[in-house]
Amino acid sequence: MDELYFLNDGSYELDSGAYFGIVPKAIWSRYFHDIENKIRITTNIPMLNINNRHILLDAGIGNNFSEKFRKIFKPIKDHDIEELIENDYHINALDKVIVSHMHFDHCGHVFSKNKLFRNTSLIVQEKELQAYRHPNEFTRGSYIKDRITPGIIKLEGSRRINGNISTVITGGHSEGHMVTLFNINSRKYMYGGDLFPSAFHIKPYYITAIDSYPVESLRLKKKLVKKAIKENIAIIFNHDPEHIMAKVYGSPEKPELEFQDIKR
Repeated sequence: MDELYFLNDGSYELDSGAYFGIVPKAIWSRYFHDIENKIRITTNIPMLNINNRHILLDAGIGNNFSEKFRKIFKPIKDHDIEELIENDYHINALDKVIVSHMHFDHCGHVFSKNKLFRNTSLIVQEKELQAYRHPNEFTRGSYIKDRITPGIIKLEGSRRINGNISTVITGGHSEGHMVTLFNINSRKYMYGGDLFPSAFHIKPYYITAIDSYPVESLRLKKKLVKKAIKENIAIIFNHDPEHIMAKVYGSPEKPELEFQDIKR
């Protein structure tokens, strides 16, 4: 039987303005409490077991931090996906890691020397790989350079990975950002990467200040929320510490959420 699990790779601090963008504090402070203008956000990582193949959607924040990184982001590693995969799920190797984009908090473990990634394929958009290799002044702080351990499979545009999994390139948050759509036991899911970092960001115009192309984010969020409503797709939020997944109802302009039970 195919399975969907949710792992956690710890948490870190992010500037409140970066996380909420143009949304006024009077609105987001009803749901979030910042400390010294910082929000602590988590890293929810879906792991798929399909036809006895183990697939990660994104690869967390990793476990190798410079002193500068620690001072800025204050990571707390109360969980680590490598330890969870090996010790809790007794998995010795991963088949694929599909990364929504290459920002440091989504691809940390692709730089790992762990045997889990020895024969893994990293699936990433060609545009995103180029943005990672050649950052500009705006994006430089979001990418951390290191040697990528898995073999790389580069995509150009939206693609079907197999019968259960497909990717949709969105841009918006980064040059080659993509979301992953998949089916597990006849249920439909969407891993939204940083287009939908939290349940709060389900509204199309609630966009982070880190998005390189916010107008693209707005357009694709409307399109994807409409698809989720029409096709009864549960959306997974990778940075939400309380609500990991929800079904969407209503309209793209005024979406309503029904939070779903998860399996860890």
